[in-house]
Order: sequence, then C-alpha cells, then structure tokens
Amino acid sequence: MPNTDDALINAILANNKLMAINDCPGVPAQMSRAVYGKTQDDSGSGTVIENNKDMQKNINIAIGFPGANSETAVWHFLMGPTVHHFVVIPWYQHTIPQGWVYTVFMAYENEYSVEKYVKHTAPAPSAAKGYKKIWTTNDLSKMFSDLLTSDTAWQEYFGPAGKPKAKTIKYWKYKVIPLNTAINNVNNYR
Repeated sequence: MPNTDDALINAILANNKLMAINDCPGVPAQMSRAVYGKTQDDSGSGTVIENNKDMQKNINIAIGFPGANSETAVWHFLMGPTVHHFVVIPWYQHTIPQGWVYTVFMAYENEYSVEKYVKHTAPAPSAAKGYKKIWTTNDLSKMFSDLLTSDTAWQEYFGPAGKPKAKTIKYWKYKVIPLNTAINNVNNYR
C-alpha cells in the first residue's frame, strides 16, 4: 500500500533539505512547507498543556488524530518557558503495532540538525527517548507527561543538559491532508 505505513516518513528521511534543518524553529516551518506545499500558519495563540489536574486529558486531546488511515498531518509543538520547537507526524501503521503511530522530528539550534537527531549523533538524544520511526500513543503521551513533570526529561528527550522542565507545551495542529499528496509534496521539495 503505497499511501500508508511509513512511506511519508521514508520520503522525509530521504530529503536532504529537510535533514539539513539545523534550528528548531525551522523544523515546523520547513516540514509543513514540504508536506503541504506551503508553510502553514500558527494562527491564534495555540492550545496549551500544563501540569495540572487536566494534564492527561489535554495530552490525550493533543495526540488524537481525526483523519482516515490514508491521511496525515504535521503538528507543531512549542515548549515553554525555555523555547524548543518540534513536529509530530501521525500516520497509520498496518503492521504491528497496528493503528495510529507518530514520528517526531526536531533540530536544536547550535547543537544538532534533523539528520543528527535521526542518527542519534551527540548531543542529540539516543536510546528509547531519541529518534525512532514509530512512537506509539503511549510513548508520545509519556513524553509530554515527562516534559511537564520530570527535571531530567529535557535532556532525555532533547539532548542538551541544564534546561528546566517545561511549564507549558503549546501546539498547533495543521490541517489533515491525504497521505499520497503529502508524499508527492515531500518528494518534490527541494
């Protein structure tokens, strides 16, 4: 099935321009331009997740994908008050683990590019909390919870040490797009 599974992720991984992004705000700008054919707008103030009684409910809402199995999107996440941007791309996996899975892409200004993140090149994170093609719903939920509650999560998920835990995670979910269109757009992004 050319329009499902990891074809979009493979197209992103094969795109030298996307792998060369070396600053965190460039990730949502260029990934959205590549996937949609034009940069998406972070209109409005975004939706905020904080460490409070509604944290888990708000995380569940943030990672819920309303699209069909043949659709995808780009979601822009922004950590605060220490700023860090990254994107999450939801896609449907037909093999185990079957269902909605996610891929996280990031870069860290003056530290590592998207390619170095993908290849676990220090100081990019490695092991289970670094790049992996498939993040399950539980993996992504734990990441967001950890970032808001753990003093060590920043280093574990983002790499550079000495940063405080996040107080907020703000996000923008860009429109749902057919997977075939997204793949074609990424393949033509130069």
